[in-house]
Amino acid sequence: MREVLKRHVDRFIRDEVGNFAILTAVAIVPLLGAASVAIDFVNASFEADKLQEALDSATLAAVRLYGEGYSEAEATQLANEMFFGNYQEAAAVSQGDDAITPAAEPPSLHIVYSLAGQQVTATADYAVNYQPAFLTRLSFPISRRSSTAYQAGNEACILALSPTADRAFEVSGSSKVDTSNCAITANSRSNEAIYVGGSGSLKTECLYTPGKISASPYKIDLECDKPYEGTAAALDPFRLKTVPKAGTLAKNNGSGELVPGTYKGLQVKGDVKLQPGDYIIDGGKLNFGSQSVITGEGVTFFLLNGAEIDIHGGSTVNVTAPTSGPWAGFVIVADRNNTSSAVINGNSNSNISGIIYMPAAEEIQYSGNGTTSGECVRIIAQKIIMTGNSTFKLDCKSELANNEINNLGAVRLVQ
Repeated sequence: MREVLKRHVDRFIRDEVGNFAILTAVAIVPLLGAASVAIDFVNASFEADKLQEALDSATLAAVRLYGEGYSEAEATQLANEMFFGNYQEAAAVSQGDDAITPAAEPPSLHIVYSLAGQQVTATADYAVNYQPAFLTRLSFPISRRSSTAYQAGNEACILALSPTADRAFEVSGSSKVDTSNCAITANSRSNEAIYVGGSGSLKTECLYTPGKISASPYKIDLECDKPYEGTAAALDPFRLKTVPKAGTLAKNNGSGELVPGTYKGLQVKGDVKLQPGDYIIDGGKLNFGSQSVITGEGVTFFLLNGAEIDIHGGSTVNVTAPTSGPWAGFVIVADRNNTSSAVINGNSNSNISGIIYMPAAEEIQYSGNGTTSGECVRIIAQKIIMTGNSTFKLDCKSELANNEINNLGAVRLVQ
């Protein structure tokens, strides 16, 4: 019997078919393992690519919305809707016997916004726990990051912020406005967002608006090929700056020389010199008399609590903004709740140098110095009407303390 068994064993060992079966049985385990790992790796790569694409789409949407005036919360909410519309994890998990357990609610996409100059950046990270199809006990996280920037475009001298106003920027009557090498931007979606009519004329680098432009071709002289309609709204570059608060009332003698401080309205008559500093008008009106002559260097007027400003053409105003400090480059600033309209009309001997920043003002009527030398002035308000002859300088970096108003430029992925 022993001999019979020995012969069968020897025959099996010598049988090549049997050897192949044994080797195949031994090799199939690592081969199947390698194939499973390869499939899981490819699937994980697809999942990572899908996550990255959805994340890129979300940050592109976020930076565009934030750059066009939406709040961080609003932009983030809409970006989340886009992200989860493009990226979906498994909705449910089967546990046998047709039992279905809903997947846990995924965490919201958190987006960090930053503003460097006028370049807006939105950055987001997101991680998911990837569950392999074969090696189910070896789940691992997949993490991706996306950073998108909305870069600043060309410089604007005038920015009308209202999203709906008719004639948000207007040149009419016999006004002649020259902002050569510097653009004009109106954020209104109106069919007459920018209007040039009457015998008025406008010379400018270019015109930008989400709405329409109403002007005869012979009334506008553009350096660009054509005006741009249907553009993105421009960003208020100074919306994060903090306006100072009113303090102890300063002495107001109305003539001679004035010192910085807080005033409850300010009526200026005669020849007046303004000492350098901040002049805070806490309610009431800042008014320059028709025959007054006002001079001052390094001066900023702050209009708080509904304060108004009225500068008629009969007064001569020579005021320049400070070149240092938190509001360097600004000559007139209204707080963000101040909707009072303003009249700023200097005569041909006047020179106002700096940024006129009245973001909530319903309307500014402005007539500047129409001489060829022009003024280093920039204007931001809801609506802006040019009522006389005005010439704006472009190269004013020192006078404006390197502050610029820019149209939105290209959106690009940074990371």
